[in-house]
Formats: sequence, structure tokens, C-alpha cells
Amino acid sequence: MLFSTRIASIFIAVALIGWGIIHFLIGDFITGRAPSWPEGLPGKLVWAYASGILLIVSAVSIALENQKIRFTVICSGIIVLAWAGGRNLVAVLPTLDYGYMLTNLGKSITIGSALLLIGYDKKKWAYTFACVCIGIFFLIGGIQHFIFIDFVKTLVPRWIPGDVFWSYVAGVGLAAAGVALITGIQRKLAALIAAYMVFIWFLILHIPLGFGETASFNEWIAVFESLFVSATLVVIYHKS
Repeated sequence: MLFSTRIASIFIAVALIGWGIIHFLIGDFITGRAPSWPEGLPGKLVWAYASGILLIVSAVSIALENQKIRFTVICSGIIVLAWAGGRNLVAVLPTLDYGYMLTNLGKSITIGSALLLIGYDKKKWAYTFACVCIGIFFLIGGIQHFIFIDFVKTLVPRWIPGDVFWSYVAGVGLAAAGVALITGIQRKLAALIAAYMVFIWFLILHIPLGFGETASFNEWIAVFESLFVSATLVVIYHKS
């Protein structure tokens, strides 16, 4: 196996701390790629800092396995689903955008449901909900690899030949894993393979971009997203 549930928990905590710090640095709620704070509405910094603190406390709860403050993880999951997922859904429905807006919707339901899975550790519904949400995100992402192949191929590191080929392979892998996670057919195997796949992207794609010439907060949000998702898949693998 890629790593144990204990290491997966540490990785999830690291991602939450990373997002929490970025909340402070840019002064907005970015977890799950929520839309920017509504123009003219007061309280932006208060919300950004308060939610950032909540994410960091949630990370401490997960890392230390502290059940007394584990409710913060549940609160974080609900907030991500509502503030990021709900607003992304409202943004997607009128336009039927199937590009980055739909991607952000997938990220928000993935992160939110994963936090509920961790917070409600023993609840079967939380496990099923997370599998379905992550499965939807993966299925969407897999299809997008084919629709937006000209963009996706630019993400393949230059030192790897066959950028179009690997883009299609990744698309098929994501879509197949998505179907398996949603239906439950070979879910354990799909979670394992997808965990490896996303963790490899974390190592060869997102980390180099995070430290590259074009490094930005956006790149580091993606670094923590890939780490979080791969670790969550490990949790699902061990629970399946």
C-alpha cells in the first residue's frame, strides 16, 4: 500500500494547515476553490481568518487524533460543502459551464465530503457519501481530459514524452475510478490505483509547479489538493 491510514491522516492535516495559512495570506476563503467573496459584502477578512483558524484546528484534531475537538472537522466539512460547494453549484447551473467552474464544484464536494468522512469516522453514510462525491469529481475530471485535451497535455511535465497519450490515460483512469467509487464495483481497487495516480501527480506535477518560476498561491492550493485527495483515497481504501 502507498501509505498507512496514520500517514494519510498526517497528509490530510498538512493540507488543511496549508489551506488555512493561505486563507490568512490572501484574505479569502479558498478551500474547495470557493468563488471570491461577494462584492460589497462586509466581513471578508473576518470570514477568511475565522475559517482559516477552523481548518488549522481541524488539522490538529486529525494529526493528534483528538476526539474532543473532532467536531471542528465536521464543521469544516459542512462549511466547505455550503460555502464552496453551494456557491459553485449556483454558479454552474445558470451557465452550464463544464470547465473550471465545474471542476471547482467537484473539488468542493470532494473536500467537504472527505472531511465529513473523517469527522464521522464510524458512520457508513459518511463513507458512501464521500465515495460518491469523489467519484463524481473523478468522472467529471476524466471526461474533461478528453474535452480539453489541448490544455490538459500542457500539464504533462516536458521531460515525459507522449503528452497526449498520458493525458488520455489519465482521463480514462479518472473516469474508471469515478465509476467504481460511485457504484461500489471494485471500489477498493479503484481507491488504491487512484491514490497512487494522484500521489504521483502530487510528486511530478504539483510540487515542481509549486516551486517553479510560475509559482503562485493557486499552485500551492493545487499542491495541497492533490495531497489531500490521494490521502483521502487511502482512507477509503482501508475502509472498503
